[in-house]
Amino acid sequence: MDDADTAGALHRALLERFGETVEVPEGLDGLDELLRMATHATHRAWTDRAVEPGLVRLLAACALGAPSKSYLQQADIVDVREPGLRAEVEALVPSMPWIADAPALLVVCGNGRRFRRLFERRGQPFTNEHLDGFFNPAVDAALVLMNLIRAAEAAGLACCPISVLRDRAARLAELLRMPAHVFPIAGLCIGWPVGHRDVNARLPLSATLHVDRFDEDRDGRRDDAAIDAFDARYVAAQASRRPPGAAPATAWSDERARQYATAQREDWGDFVRAQGFDTR
Repeated sequence: MDDADTAGALHRALLERFGETVEVPEGLDGLDELLRMATHATHRAWTDRAVEPGLVRLLAACALGAPSKSYLQQADIVDVREPGLRAEVEALVPSMPWIADAPALLVVCGNGRRFRRLFERRGQPFTNEHLDGFFNPAVDAALVLMNLIRAAEAAGLACCPISVLRDRAARLAELLRMPAHVFPIAGLCIGWPVGHRDVNARLPLSATLHVDRFDEDRDGRRDDAAIDAFDARYVAAQASRRPPGAAPATAWSDERARQYATAQREDWGDFVRAQGFDTR
């Protein structure tokens, strides 16, 4: 596509995503990458084509160039290759068979150990043992995870993040031999995609993009109105994709409330503290 076609495709993709117009300035560079980001979709089906270790290494190298808080470099990636080990990791999430189907499985980790080791080697006390000492590697790892997805998609691959691995964080840490002050952020399935995935809608920018100050909404009514409007758009989009005779589409807010009606990962704080973090 030429720039005008790409700009038009970007405009349409953002309209589909947010339900409102986002202007694309004329003459803007990087339209291909912006379009790739605007049309991102999570995949759960891959061809049987392998993702070679050398390609994984390249993607990891690109991903680990993500911004890092104070240049502390507190993120690591585990490429889970050995078949027996992979089977044990996959068994932690039996409800997601697409993990076993993925040609590559990576686990992105926050690493607060390496930074603490700098102090240990110098015989100095680590003076930042509080919640920020956990939060910083968590953010570093999240940035690397997003960079890894961007790198994979640029190479024509598709991804599916697996945050539910944290449901079995202690066992996962045991399997991957994570030392103290290292913890999983999410798994990431990577492969060559089968077919096309539709863009999933997002809440409108009028609800999620703020200028200068967080828009005041003390009673929540503005968010209520945005969610109600989004629910209607979500149901319409889901209904248009369902085959005849399928169950009716339900609202996004109903689905999410049902999903989180049961407590999840109540032991996550215990795991984090067991890994050596002080979460005060």
